[in-house]
Amino acid sequence: MVATLAALPEKDSCGHNVSESVLSWDADTFHDFARHTWSSVIRHRAEITHLLHPMIAWIFDDPDRDVRGHALAVAQAALRAGQPHLTGTDLRFDVDLLGTVLTVLRPKSVLKARGQFYTPGSVAKLLAGMSDIQEHGNVTDPMMGTGGMFRAAAEVMRERDRDPRTIRWIGCDVDSLAVACATVNSMIWNLGTDIVFRTGNTLEPGWPEVALAQREELRRLGRDLERDRMVLSFLRSL
Repeated sequence: MVATLAALPEKDSCGHNVSESVLSWDADTFHDFARHTWSSVIRHRAEITHLLHPMIAWIFDDPDRDVRGHALAVAQAALRAGQPHLTGTDLRFDVDLLGTVLTVLRPKSVLKARGQFYTPGSVAKLLAGMSDIQEHGNVTDPMMGTGGMFRAAAEVMRERDRDPRTIRWIGCDVDSLAVACATVNSMIWNLGTDIVFRTGNTLEPGWPEVALAQREELRRLGRDLERDRMVLSFLRSL
């Protein structure tokens, strides 16, 4: 739900504040709006569909009323706690809210077994500051988690008057949900659309090339689907 709220626009098509509207919605209305929001994201960014799937699949699986009710309750609690202040303002560039949430929600035993440890933002920035990251280059993190090192690298670039959107961000992690969080974070942090992420073992030879090939194939499929949609829309108008 935190990711869904982060993806929601500030205003709806009628110009109403979405955050305020959500507080008065029922479960079905919120579910429909969440589905519409992620459908729009996928339509414009078909190449990240598989990356987002572990996080948003339930929205498209027609969850029962109880699940929808729980989702709405969590969303409203997050709004009342001030999430828009963290993901809807310039503060979003300074925090990894999804990484914090993922760490808090998982038992310490699970994190330890997977070797997952949250890197504090200050430490990540210190490491990023040691590198002279130039525009139009590549930044790779083979154990990216939710992308904290990418956020730090982007912060350092902005401080040096460089644009993070010119970078190709290449990352991998064995945790599919963490990869989904990193994908959403790439939008929250305005890293651009040149992301090459993969869920898997970084010891696998050639994983960046595999991830890039998969991305390009999904982009091609997305273009084909959009073309077919436009043709179908035209035929229906005749």
